[in-house]
Amino acid sequence: MRTYIADIMHDRRKDFASLPLRVVLRFLSVIYSKVISVRNYLYDKRVFKIKDVPCRVVSIGNLTFGGTGKTPAAIMTAKLLMAEGYKVAVVSRGYGRKEKSPLVVSDGVKILTTSVESGDEPHIIASSLTGVPVVVGADRYRAAELAFQRFRPDVIVLDDALQHRRLYRNADIVTLDAEDPYGNEYLLPRGILRESPRSLSRAKAVIITRYHDDMRREKFECMVKYYNQNVPIFFSKHVPKTLRIPFSDQCRNPEFVRDKKIAVLSNIACPSSFLQTLVSLGGDVAVHRIMDDHHRYTAQELNRLEREILDSGADILIMTAKDERNLPDSYRFNKVQAFVLDIETSIVEKSEEYLKIVEPQKLRKKNSIKM
Repeated sequence: MRTYIADIMHDRRKDFASLPLRVVLRFLSVIYSKVISVRNYLYDKRVFKIKDVPCRVVSIGNLTFGGTGKTPAAIMTAKLLMAEGYKVAVVSRGYGRKEKSPLVVSDGVKILTTSVESGDEPHIIASSLTGVPVVVGADRYRAAELAFQRFRPDVIVLDDALQHRRLYRNADIVTLDAEDPYGNEYLLPRGILRESPRSLSRAKAVIITRYHDDMRREKFECMVKYYNQNVPIFFSKHVPKTLRIPFSDQCRNPEFVRDKKIAVLSNIACPSSFLQTLVSLGGDVAVHRIMDDHHRYTAQELNRLEREILDSGADILIMTAKDERNLPDSYRFNKVQAFVLDIETSIVEKSEEYLKIVEPQKLRKKNSIKM
């Protein structure tokens, strides 16, 4: 049933048999839209209290349910700020955590939790950002307060917090997937929109992620400017960084994939993008196993997968960093050679303009005076 509903949400199913359920979901999406509109109105009018922390807060979020590359964008933003000498901390929800209270995932020196305790994406962030503390918590205000009290950052980067309005942010950065910016333009549960594109009016910048050179920029600019005429628009690409043995720092160049028959494992929200990346590297895909987003693997599943890979004749198995974080702690691939493809995002151009939007203004002016 979950797959059936997901197909309707993504407009992959429009047959007559699905019509009654599509009507029900459309009715529910209208109710959901009204609730979200009232909620945003009450926050805009300060009827609902907004709390702040005494440092700059930058939110990286999206309008849709599912992956738009917001976590890689949060990592990229933190790296840009660090390169300018700012102290940065990252705060995330920690999807899938059993505990709701704030937790320090990394103190910037050492990762202090497992991916089960922190959630897979915060653990990836902590591994990618040496020198940056990472804190998780369902209540982003309490998590940000903990991050500030303990680490005194100049900037807190919020991963996936556009809809979490209880915490004041100086800049909302909205990521839109170039392949599917607004989905079918229906809100949940009929579509994948968490809130209306009209919410782009709150954005200080928009990043079009997974951009390719053969795409027309004018199309995206028109789509965004319709809702926010003056917002700066940036374009980013996902770039393969390293091909790494799971649970290790042993790496190969991603070009190692070229001309090899590969099996692919992905438990991310946008598996097609990962697959396209591997094809662009020259890999010949023999098997592609798509799991639910954040899926936690069992040893039995992986044993079956290894047998399937051997039967397919694939040379190697390639997975995402999120798959790696959801493997059983004691599991090791014995029958197949397995790798994790680490991917990073980078802004195509005008990164200096993007930095001006996210960095602390007073500190920027102070630094410019010293120059």
